[in-house]
Amino acid sequence: MAKILHIACENYAGVPYSLVRAERMLGLNSEIITLYKTRHSISGCKSLNLPFASGFLPELLRHFTGSTDIFGNTRYKGAERPPVWKPERGNFFFCIRDALWRKILMRKNVEKMLDDFDILVLDGGVGLLRSGEFVLNWYNRKGKLVSIFYGDDLRRRGVMRKIDEISKFIFTFEFDHTLIHPRAKFLFYPFFADEMPERKIIDDGKIRIGHSPTRRASKGTDAILEVLKRIADRHKNVEIVLIEGMTYKEALIKKSELDIFIDQIGELGYGISGLEALAMGIPTIVEIQPDFERFLGKHPFVNADKNFLEKAVEKLIADKNLRDEIGEFGKNWVKKVHNPIKAAEVIFEHYKKAGWL
Repeated sequence: MAKILHIACENYAGVPYSLVRAERMLGLNSEIITLYKTRHSISGCKSLNLPFASGFLPELLRHFTGSTDIFGNTRYKGAERPPVWKPERGNFFFCIRDALWRKILMRKNVEKMLDDFDILVLDGGVGLLRSGEFVLNWYNRKGKLVSIFYGDDLRRRGVMRKIDEISKFIFTFEFDHTLIHPRAKFLFYPFFADEMPERKIIDDGKIRIGHSPTRRASKGTDAILEVLKRIADRHKNVEIVLIEGMTYKEALIKKSELDIFIDQIGELGYGISGLEALAMGIPTIVEIQPDFERFLGKHPFVNADKNFLEKAVEKLIADKNLRDEIGEFGKNWVKKVHNPIKAAEVIFEHYKKAGWL
């Protein structure tokens, strides 16, 4: 059986590792390694522990070099498809860091490690260095390269041209990426719904409405909180629960106590946070663009933009039966549509047709 290696920047909220787990469930020999760890990382994968990869200084330098855009909640509007990574004021920081990382990776004998694998999957389409050196050398020896995108990687940063050109398959968990990259194949994120905590019903007369922003600008948090404050002023039994600055485990426990959850407002559709709420049977509000809604077909999300959000929340507050009905539909929908095996099967079939397995 072919050996597959995923290379991710970090195992953020377990997202990269979820696909590895799904592939293993299908019988594939799949492993993952990350460049660094953060406080958001979840156990389950090895890390190279490379320095100067995350934190305040790298983010500041990325901002000043123009290598990443400000996070927002809008789709990519540029003409270049796919967008290509081109730092506006040079890439001196990444050149310096590449030089440092190259020495570390050589000491770790990374080239030999890569040669143990038959298929290389680059989460975010990056690999180990911005220069692409190790990946390009491996490709010349092995030739089975895949890129997979999620989050803002493709919208804000773009592809690494050399790596993108030689990637046989491009997968994504983001619907709008299919509008950005002509070769991107959409996958429903492999979500392990059964691992979510049970919803905790607190019978104290309160209706708890929650929101969980990682980056407020990406979630439309300011607009959401403005609406919730108005609602709470009118309804004394409404409690606003802002789930922010917590560990992943703490956030899930807090979310399980909610009656209504608001995922995000903007053009990017639902995220993993919304799937977590649905899996707990909590009615979830999110803005979904018309093209994505047509693609989804019947779904359990309460679709609302910033202009309709207040009305949508009020409707759910007033009708417990509606909340229960949507919550039950949501639990079943997540298990069916985001079944981990289904995502892995799509990938398996592509690899099989290419003669990789």
